[in-house]
Amino acid sequence: MELTIQLGGAHEGRLLQVQVTQRTDIGNRPENQDAVGHKLFGDWLVCALADGAGGHRGGQLAAALAVEMSLSAFEQSPTLERSRLLELMQQVNQNILHQQTTHPDCSDMHTTVCLLVINQRSAQAVWLHVGDSRVYHFQQAVLRSKTRDHSVLQWMIDHQQSDGQASRNALYTALGEQNEHLHMDVTEPCCLLAGDWFLMCSDGLWEHLNDDELALLGTSLWCAEDCNAHIHQLAFNRALGRADNLSSILVFVGEGGAQFG
Repeated sequence: MELTIQLGGAHEGRLLQVQVTQRTDIGNRPENQDAVGHKLFGDWLVCALADGAGGHRGGQLAAALAVEMSLSAFEQSPTLERSRLLELMQQVNQNILHQQTTHPDCSDMHTTVCLLVINQRSAQAVWLHVGDSRVYHFQQAVLRSKTRDHSVLQWMIDHQQSDGQASRNALYTALGEQNEHLHMDVTEPCCLLAGDWFLMCSDGLWEHLNDDELALLGTSLWCAEDCNAHIHQLAFNRALGRADNLSSILVFVGEGGAQFG
């Protein structure tokens, strides 16, 4: 599935041009447990991506709920404030916990989530994540930042511990945990410039592409409607028949790639 939308907003007297494309593919898995979505309302753009896990249909339901409820809750109370974004996501988590109790076959469902918020009037962005679905922020071909995975492996690297048995896929936090055990990271608002672009993606995509490749692909395929498709196909080919679900949302800020030539 792929969807493209062209947006416009005010920034110092000029329109803030933003293009959004999203895509999700099943890969070589029996079902797609990823979910993607975005909404534009007023001066706001909000994008959400989730990668679910937990038994038959459990991951699929958890991811779909995370995206749908995140977008709906944000639309009711849009904000760039860290504390309010954390409260919003805790509300989403409570709803997932409630679904665990009402759907016995999904009692172990969990999901990652990442959320990108852009205010077109102020030309500011913030992003939030739980788990190992990532948000990359590029300025043209330069990686400005990327989220840090909430994985056991990343924790061990951060704490200079080595364990050959640590799985890259093992997470220490995700939606579906009690709020007191839930860990979420939220950035401070940053000002957007023409040439900025964001990639939100599940681990089925980023595990097959390094930062330099993503920077090159994004800038060379700037604003192209098939940019997601190209990146997904490359990751799918490299998976050699063992591709996980692959999902991405690309957000380009500016009027096109010609200015970077």
